[in-house]
Amino acid sequence: MSENAESDAVTESESAVSTGPKMWIAVLIVVVNLTLIFSFLFLGSTNIENIIGLGLVPLASTFLLVVWWMRSEGVPIRDRRIGLVLFLVIVGGITALHGANGIYLLVVALPILTTLIVLKLLLTFNRPWGMRRRLVVFVMALWTVIFALVRVDAVGGDLIPLMAWRWSPPMAHEFAGAITMASQPPADPITLPAELAPEDWPGFRGSDRDGRATVATFGTDWEANAPKELWRRPVGLGWSSFTVIGDYIFTQEQRGDGEFVICYRADTGDEVWTNYIPARFDDVTGSGPRATPTYADGKLYVQGATGIIQSLDASTGRTIWERNVGDDTGAALPPWGFASSPLLVADKAIVFTGASEGKSVIAYDVTTGEPSWTAGDGSHGYGSGQLAELGGVRQILMISNFGIQSFVPETGEQLWEHEWELPSMARIAQPQVIGDDTIVFGSIRLGVRSIRIAKSGDEWSVTEEWTTKKMRPYFNDIVHHEGYVYGYDGNRLKCLDAATGELQWKGARFGGQVLLLPEMDMLLTITEKGNVVLVNASPEEYTVVAEFEAINGKTWNHPVVAHGRLFVRNAEEAACFELPR
Repeated sequence: MSENAESDAVTESESAVSTGPKMWIAVLIVVVNLTLIFSFLFLGSTNIENIIGLGLVPLASTFLLVVWWMRSEGVPIRDRRIGLVLFLVIVGGITALHGANGIYLLVVALPILTTLIVLKLLLTFNRPWGMRRRLVVFVMALWTVIFALVRVDAVGGDLIPLMAWRWSPPMAHEFAGAITMASQPPADPITLPAELAPEDWPGFRGSDRDGRATVATFGTDWEANAPKELWRRPVGLGWSSFTVIGDYIFTQEQRGDGEFVICYRADTGDEVWTNYIPARFDDVTGSGPRATPTYADGKLYVQGATGIIQSLDASTGRTIWERNVGDDTGAALPPWGFASSPLLVADKAIVFTGASEGKSVIAYDVTTGEPSWTAGDGSHGYGSGQLAELGGVRQILMISNFGIQSFVPETGEQLWEHEWELPSMARIAQPQVIGDDTIVFGSIRLGVRSIRIAKSGDEWSVTEEWTTKKMRPYFNDIVHHEGYVYGYDGNRLKCLDAATGELQWKGARFGGQVLLLPEMDMLLTITEKGNVVLVNASPEEYTVVAEFEAINGKTWNHPVVAHGRLFVRNAEEAACFELPR
């Protein structure tokens, strides 16, 4: 008998006498694994719970299953070693096949693979080991084929990957229209109003960047009289919101290899002009520009995801000046791109850079584009400057991983600071100013904090009023109405008492962005799935007044209500609705 034949005979003999692994330990690990995953995903609210449920729990369970497998005396040592190598090869291969998205795919694929292997071994416990071994190999091969045929298009706000078959159209498609890699001026310069109207929306979160549509009123019986769709159109990638001035709206998009600032007609959605720069930013969480254009005195000020800031003639789209914040401050491209919407104050266009060491904030002269001043210590963050008047003094608030800092608009001189370090997560949500001495701001991991600002002579003092983890906003901004704060704890809408931080109610888990309608005592939210929901802005209870499906696809962009219309968009499409009278 040859050596190979003897080896095969020994292997078959071992398979015949092998009892297989003791299954109760593996079953217990899988049951605990699945229970913890679903508990963290469906009972938790924030990405902290999702990271634990999607990442740490499956990894720990896989490690325990590997230990169990390698110590299973009922399985031949050769099978244990080959099984481990095969497992590592297919998991590593699938991860590598999907490139940068492979790690996101594994949060779904790995628990499925380990569960199927244990389930197959359990259901065939009375079969010969050789047959059970072949069935497990078949399961692993089938898993490999299936997950080789899918792709990860994007990641939701809950960090769960959005997957599709490789042959299906992408979920967040590239711009469907013809792309001209050049700026396209209008046939005739458009006419914009000489002064802003109360119904205009001149930039990120409105006139005061507080998410308040101050003059908006409309009917709420949407079953009898629903918002009327005026237009719908495909748009390029991006998470910019709309700026609405008179008969025109402005936003930023990524089309092909370029970033575009686009002007559309508000009543029809027709494209009026485009401004193009050769820049592109890609990320699995969402590609394209993040910031919203800011309008002032006939000009637009915009910042793209790669850090290029421009001043444009709003009537033609012509570039007046262009700078790069990375070149001007030494700031590196952040992991999720530059996201600061320019703040216009004191003839300065001000953005966050993350350059740290006195250069985390930069101000540009609005006329020349020359840098006027730099200041600040934050090295990571995705917030935008917030203008406030505290203690009778006009100032700029800027949040970052450091906490919050205040600066003089004209010079960049620091007035005060409050350190609340966030070392491992991004601080994104805007600070909410309440009255003339209180600020509420927060982050995904640390929660929400209220601080009181006081000025005595030339000295400033900052006092912590309260801190709570009952609301932990991520990229979902908060609003304030009549003594109460409304916003998201991760993806769950909640209400807090602004004076004490006490939780008043918790609502649905749909993520998205919230807009305050103070004249109506209501919140208008757009969910991550593109549904518009009206909720009473009352501390008494969570009450949904009306809702409808507005757009399709992952929606993180802020909604806008202006001139009796609702404007919404995401990275796939934009739509405009006439609100009922």
